Amino acid sequence: MKSTGLLTGTVRAESPPRLRRWFVFCGLAASYLLALASPLQAQADPWDQAVQVLQTAFTGTIAKGLSLVAIVVGGLMFAFGEGQSKRALAGIIFGVGMAIGAVNFMAWLFP
Repeated sequence: MKSTGLLTGTVRAESPPRLRRWFVFCGLAASYLLALASPLQAQADPWDQAVQVLQTAFTGTIAKGLSLVAIVVGGLMFAFGEGQSKRALAGIIFGVGMAIGAVNFMAWLFP
């Protein structure tokens, strides 16, 4: 196929082999990149371990022990304190409930 230059009016032949080489190069590069990426998809997600550590931190024995200590301290504040101890005890119970509820919700959402 012939084409004409717009400015000079000369006739030149297009170069299909050069274009074909370009498409072959792009196809080989794309297949190489896809072959290189497939082993990466087989690996585990790096966030899985971080989420497991956070879940263990919120539901482990240390978290439950600290919750128990906070509730006991809040109860003592309520028994021997003045008006602000009710607010502190409510905050402690609400915070512990939110932490345990969030972990249970995430376990239900992502079994």
